[in-house]
Amino acid sequence: MAVQIALITLGVLIALSFEGVASWREHRALVREARANLTNEIRDNMKELANRLQQLPKERENVIHAIDVVEQLTDRKKFEKIKSGSASVQLGFTTADLQNASHTTAEVTGAFGLMEYEEVKKYTTLYGHQELYVRFQHDAMQTMSRSLATVAIFAEPEKATAREVEDCKAQMHLTLAAMAVEEQLGQSF
Repeated sequence: MAVQIALITLGVLIALSFEGVASWREHRALVREARANLTNEIRDNMKELANRLQQLPKERENVIHAIDVVEQLTDRKKFEKIKSGSASVQLGFTTADLQNASHTTAEVTGAFGLMEYEEVKKYTTLYGHQELYVRFQHDAMQTMSRSLATVAIFAEPEKATAREVEDCKAQMHLTLAAMAVEEQLGQSF
């Protein structure tokens, strides 16, 4: 009977060992997959961000040109130039489509709980900074949208009131400021 109990105990210990090894392998595979996904996502996000930062100077030039055209509306001597259509304004906005699916998945699957603290801290800091950038990019896009709403004065500049011209100019300056903040955050990655 003692031999049977010893054999059963030994069998249970062997089974638990195999289960522990299998569990350890699963955890290592989960961490390896999470790291690969995070690395790929961060690389793709950096490409998106680089493209956005490359577009910003041209967008800023367009806004500055729009401000110059609005300035001409206040100077009636230059008004004929606008009226004849020689002053055109182009405003647009590209975005960096930054993803966070790999970070969220690593949180949900528990992969972060299996990594070293310093590694998790680096990922969390990077994605926190990315979230802040996305918020400011969204704010800059909204500010640009409000600027686009004011440029209706260019369609019929002779009907624009002094207040509409000043509102348009002020909104354009806000757009420049929002773009500057977005650019500074983007360059700090």
